[in-house]
Amino acid sequence: MLLVTIGRIAQFALLLLTLRLATSLLSPAEMGKISIVTATVGFFALLILNPVGMFMNRRLHAWDVRGQTIAYLTYFWRYLFGVSLFSILVLTALIGLSIWSPGIGIYWLLLLVSGNLFFGTVNQVVIPGLNLLGHRGWFIGLTVATAAVSLIFAVVLVVAVLPNAEYWLSGLLLGQLVVGLIGKKVLSKKVHRSNAESNTPPKLSLSHYKNLLRFAWPVAIAVGLGWIQSQGYRYLMEERLGLIELGLFVAGYGISSGLIAGFDSIFATYFQPRFYKQISKGNFGEQSHAWTEYSQAILPSLLLTSIFIMATAPELTQLLLGANFRSSSQYVVWGALAELARISAGVFGMAAHARMNTKLLLLPNLAGAVISIALIWYLMPVYGSDGVGVGLVCSSLAALILTAHLTKKHLAMVFPLKHFVKSALMGGGVFVTAEILRETFIYDGSHVLSFVRLCIIGSLFLLFQYLMLLPVLKKEKAYLDNSHPN
Repeated sequence: MLLVTIGRIAQFALLLLTLRLATSLLSPAEMGKISIVTATVGFFALLILNPVGMFMNRRLHAWDVRGQTIAYLTYFWRYLFGVSLFSILVLTALIGLSIWSPGIGIYWLLLLVSGNLFFGTVNQVVIPGLNLLGHRGWFIGLTVATAAVSLIFAVVLVVAVLPNAEYWLSGLLLGQLVVGLIGKKVLSKKVHRSNAESNTPPKLSLSHYKNLLRFAWPVAIAVGLGWIQSQGYRYLMEERLGLIELGLFVAGYGISSGLIAGFDSIFATYFQPRFYKQISKGNFGEQSHAWTEYSQAILPSLLLTSIFIMATAPELTQLLLGANFRSSSQYVVWGALAELARISAGVFGMAAHARMNTKLLLLPNLAGAVISIALIWYLMPVYGSDGVGVGLVCSSLAALILTAHLTKKHLAMVFPLKHFVKSALMGGGVFVTAEILRETFIYDGSHVLSFVRLCIIGSLFLLFQYLMLLPVLKKEKAYLDNSHPN
């Protein structure tokens, strides 16, 4: 856990530094353009690539045992190239027919979207693949390297060429490309190879396509609806409130989503390999036990993390965003609430993956998408960006409630209620401490005072997290001690 934590903290620090530098070097309007490009990439990635990636995660251990990992990845690279070309055709048609008029040049948009779909996905497949196969050292090193190299390229391009969204995103893409190719080479050396494996991939049978389609189509619809719920608002804000307001909202929301994503990545890195290994055995009892342990480790800690983010929203905004983004503080709270519900729904959704019954994810994501768009459409003209925040929170809560209700019927679950109460009490202590410190050290916009307050509250938060996770860590250590080292 120590290696994972150190590596993820380093990656997390780099991501926060990326946010700080981006908001310092770029204007709110340019940040709005970045959010549009990333949302567009997310549409194709979530709808077409994510379901196949989840299927590969589900089957990776079995392929590695048979020595067929590289063979199946070869097929995926071809599929990835086709998806990139498909995105170019779709975007060209949308813009050419005047269905969509993005605030970025068409050639830049095509380059950044197709490039991220191909090279970004290669990076996000081979490096996490190393972790799933037990090579955590390589995974952590390459993940941190991706964040560092991408940031260096981005800063160099916007400083040396032009401070706009296009060059910033190009730098990030170059970093993913360089480190992703290194990761691909490392993975090819680490996987098992059968004696019969040749340079030619095995022919895929009809049963292969049926198994993939049966698993993937519900996931594709579910994540597509999830994209509408979590990112579709950006196009509405661009059209009705403008790029500047969109940039301010995304910056504040991005603090919460970035912090919670960092938390989620640490736990996923540490606990998901064991979870996928346990559910691959096909035993109902073991699958239920795997999900229960996974949820009890993540959900209470996630709640505490969200409370910490809300309690320190002014300090986080002061330290992590540029001077032009000070008004983004209020959006940090909306982001923390929405991401808390969204990640929690994802944890419950893992039960559907365990049972290979991903159709369970359709209704919750449909409800979330409809509620999100409907509320934002209704509230945004009256309450502006705060209306968007309310819509995102309500839709995420609706998706969470439905996901929990549906999945509990298909997998025996033990909900960690006692741990939740403990987490809420600790979170209350964090919140009260933050308010006392603000009364003691009056908030005056000083970076030094903000940093001191954040360090004090953060230390208390980390202590509470350690106390809450100690039993889980002991159990996980015992499991690792009984497993063969990789």
